[in-house]
Amino acid sequence: MTEDDIATVTGLPVHTWRRRHAAAFRTRVPVVNPGERLRLYDEEQARAYMSGKHWPNRATAETADDEQWPTAVPPGAEHPEDLLTDKETANVLGIRDATVRAYATTGYLAAGIERHGRTWWPRRVAEARRDADDQHHATPGRKPGDLRNRAPRPRRDPRIAEIAELTTRAPLTTADVVQRYGVGERTAQRLLAAARTRAES
Repeated sequence: MTEDDIATVTGLPVHTWRRRHAAAFRTRVPVVNPGERLRLYDEEQARAYMSGKHWPNRATAETADDEQWPTAVPPGAEHPEDLLTDKETANVLGIRDATVRAYATTGYLAAGIERHGRTWWPRRVAEARRDADDQHHATPGRKPGDLRNRAPRPRRDPRIAEIAELTTRAPLTTADVVQRYGVGERTAQRLLAAARTRAES
């Protein structure tokens, strides 16, 4: 849950909830995503706090009134339905977070789930992509030796040689080239410039 969600449950505007209750709530309930700008809390813990219950419910494990509760999910414990950010998904796949977003755009990775104004990926989706046989994510982009990696071959325009030949007989203007070849003025200027360079070389 976000703090907006928690405020909604309590029936208060979020700015009022933050002014009156956020400090005490944050002291007791740990965030599940430390270091992130958007604070997220375990829903069961948040609801336990709002209803005045202790966490965990076992009396022997209760913390003192001024101590923060332990995290709902023990550190290192993972669940297939955990929602991961692009950075966390990138860590699972061993790639950059920008590549995660690119994969989602191209369909190589599921589009993700929109919540709280950002996109999340279930851990099972990220792990399935990681464990797929193709292993495309390990070597993104074109492979070494891919013919598409070669620089494009220079294309020779036959009109350049023809214009160079014609200009040896009589000067040609841009209008002449436009009329003769049915091209635009800028293309005609480019052809004339190339023909002059060819004649000089």
